[in-house]
Parts: sequence; structure tokens; C-alpha cells
Amino acid sequence: MSKEEYRISPTLIEQDPKKRLEVDLFGTKLPSPLILGSGTLVEKQEQMDPYLLAGAGAVVPRTTRKVMTRQVHPSPHLYQTGHRGKEMMLNAEWTGADIEYWRPNLERLAETKQVIMSISGRDIPGCIEVCKTLDQYHWPYLEINVGCAHSNSHHGFITRNGDHIRKLVDSIKSAGVQTPIAIKLGHSDLIVPLAEIAKEAGADAIVAINTYGPLFDFDIGQGGVANPVLGIGGAKGGMSGKPLFNIALTDIAEISYQVGIPAIGCGGVSTAEDVIKMMMAGAAAVQIYTAAHVRGINAPQFFTQLNGNLIAYMDKKGIETASLTNGKALSLLSQETNLDPLIPEFHSENCTGCQKCMSICLPRALTGAKTKNVVIEESKCIGCGHCTSVCPTQALTMKERN
Repeated sequence: MSKEEYRISPTLIEQDPKKRLEVDLFGTKLPSPLILGSGTLVEKQEQMDPYLLAGAGAVVPRTTRKVMTRQVHPSPHLYQTGHRGKEMMLNAEWTGADIEYWRPNLERLAETKQVIMSISGRDIPGCIEVCKTLDQYHWPYLEINVGCAHSNSHHGFITRNGDHIRKLVDSIKSAGVQTPIAIKLGHSDLIVPLAEIAKEAGADAIVAINTYGPLFDFDIGQGGVANPVLGIGGAKGGMSGKPLFNIALTDIAEISYQVGIPAIGCGGVSTAEDVIKMMMAGAAAVQIYTAAHVRGINAPQFFTQLNGNLIAYMDKKGIETASLTNGKALSLLSQETNLDPLIPEFHSENCTGCQKCMSICLPRALTGAKTKNVVIEESKCIGCGHCTSVCPTQALTMKERN
């Protein structure tokens, strides 16, 4: 889309800047595309309000069930590594509140139009019963979780089981549940055909992706002893955080492009650019979890910050409303391979002389960075684009193709 098509309306901005973030999910308007994903941050009803007050478009509490058989998490059950903005977590959590805990306040929660209940899809009869209970109220949609890494490991990899997903969705719809149903999937090579199965069975949307794994990690102690970082049997946990982003982005794009079902993006989202990329890849809204969780008791404020960053990013890129970006990158999935080298362009006003471009250029096609006057020898340049991606100031950019 051209910059002209993204031209901002000054009147709209002056009247209500927040309207620029509004998205529509099955006829429910959310004030922001940012949804707090299901997990530890909201296990109780009183934990929801801080996120909604801080600007989250919606909140998904921890997954509920008809009966919660496990009452205690393994210890330890959370492990964080990486650095600020690039965090990765492993978790071994499996408890939560059953539907009886939520029942007394379901009407109040549904009236907010900003709460999305998550239900385990492992036990189909139990899932149907919970869905029928919830269907008496009016939620934006119900999220049916079949993508938990631990459910996969211990319960037959149901996120990769097309027969289970087909029976699950068909059973929910056959039970007369009217609330839109979104199936939450974990990543696998089968995620596109599984999304197609869910759509054919009557699912209204896909949420992708859940935690990945479970994955193995440990600390190396004194004398080379391996110390587990998680207390679960087998020492493996579900991975979330920044390493998931491009996997999730690809899955959302392929599901949107090939299956043509509404999608909610989830996995490694931590910046305004991540949010817009997810929406351009086809996501109608974007779930955030790890980027908020790593801030601990300050997690709600992350939504205030990210909403502000979104407006600033949209201004910078000339984007009027977030919803206008939806699906704008999907045409890239059908592009043909470009074999003509694209020679970078140098913008001297942005150059700091850091020489990162020169040290990364294997053909040695760049000279002069130390003097902030990069010269590109076109006869040597192979158009790999590596220099433009490492340049911290956009002093080197690839020429746009028409």
C-alpha cells in the first residue's frame, strides 16, 4: 500500500487518537488490538481490571476446565533467560481455576465485552459443558486451547491431531453453542491443514501460536553437574517469548493466506513493529503475554506503553488506523524470486561512522564508513542486503521495488 493510501486524517487524530487502535472481532469493537494472553498474570477475577484500565483491548484469563485435577505447579515452574526485549521463558504450569470458580461473576465479566474465556479442549465432553455454560452470556469469542506444550507431551499431541480437532469443533457446534469459537493451536508443520480442518468443522477463528515444545534446558553447576531449571518430570517446559515471533508470524500469514479464516496472532510480540507486522500478516488482533509477564508486578503498564508506541509508530509510517494494515503483507507470499541484485542506497545524513556495514560485507563492496561517506562499488555488490539489516541508523537502505 502506498503512503498516499495511508494518509492520516488530521481531524480523526484530533478528535480521538485512540480510535486509531480500535479493532472489530465478530462485531465486538475492542479499543486496542492488544489482548493479554492466557496465563499466570490473570488467574483470579480481581487481576483483570488493572490490564483493562491500562489499555488492553481484552484479557484472556488462564484456561479453565470443568474439573481442575492438578492443584499445585511443579517447583520451580518458570525460567527466564535472554535480555531486555529479547526474553525467552520456559514454563511448567498446569493449574488454574475451574468453571465453578468463575461462575458467580460470568455475567459481570461478559458485560465488559473485553473478557475472552479460555477453555481446555483436551476433554471434549467437559469442554462442551463449559462452553454451554459460557454461551449463556455474550463474549467477543471463546478460545478453545488445544495447543499447550504439556498437553501435547502428556496427552497425545492433540494440537497435531486432526481427528481430535474436527471432533472437538463439530461437537461444540452441534451442542448449539452460538458464541464464536477460536481454536488455539501450537506450532507444527501441520498447522495449516489443521486450521483448515478446524474451519471445515465450523471454527470461527484460529489463535496461533501457543507455547512451543516442551523444550529441554538446564544450568551447569560446580563440577559439571546438570541442574534442572524446571521441576517437572523430564525437565522440559513450554517455550514462549521473542524466539517465537517469526515462527508465529509465518503461521499467521500462512493460515490467513491459505485457509482464509480470521486469525489472532500470538507469540513473541513485544514491540509496536511486531504488532503491525502481525496485523499485516493477517491477524485481526494480537495477544501479548511474555513481554508483559517479564515485567512482574508492573505488567499492566506495558499495555499503556505499547499502545502509545503503536500510535507513534503509526505516525512515523503514515498509517491512519491499525485495522487498515490487516493482511497487507500477504501478497508477499506469492512473490517470485528476484535474481537481479538490488544495490543499497547510502544516506549520509544518517551515518555515524560505526563501520558495522563494512565489517559484515563479505564482497568488500563498501569503503569509507569511517569518514561517514560510504562508497558502494556496484561491480562488487551482490545485493545480499546484509549491510542494510545491521545498519543501526538506516544510513543504508535497499531500494524499493515497484
